[in-house]
Amino acid sequence: MALTKQQAAYAEARFAGAGKREAALAAGCPPKTATQAAAKLEKHPNVIAHLARLKHLESEATPAAGRDVVPPDVDVELGGEFFEDPKELLRHAMNDRRLDPKTRIQAAVALLPFEHQKRGESGKKEQQTNAAESVATGRFAPAPPPSRQLKLVN
Repeated sequence: MALTKQQAAYAEARFAGAGKREAALAAGCPPKTATQAAAKLEKHPNVIAHLARLKHLESEATPAAGRDVVPPDVDVELGGEFFEDPKELLRHAMNDRRLDPKTRIQAAVALLPFEHQKRGESGKKEQQTNAAESVATGRFAPAPPPSRQLKLVN
């Protein structure tokens, strides 16, 4: 199963240093059952994998710095990156290691029609031209033009 929004919010809150109950509350669990939900979420394989991914990315980006340091590729003043072309946005999302794998796969699938055309996927006019070329061979091929010698006889 894929990582849900609640699981991602819980894992990110735990990664930021919140306790189990506080992280469950931050993830949107009701206050009465936050402790039980935290116990379930703490053991969930998706949450464990997301926490491991976050820790790996942090250690890879800035091994000696704290958690609150902004990565060097993020522009704080502009509030993120801006893409004019949707293909650039999809390509960036597909290659962004900070995103979860499901989102990256969805971006790659959305990018496929822009990059690769399916076999047999063409317009009506192209199909008609290809069909006419395939019929105009063999027995039904047009006759060659008359030779120049016959034209001079007139």
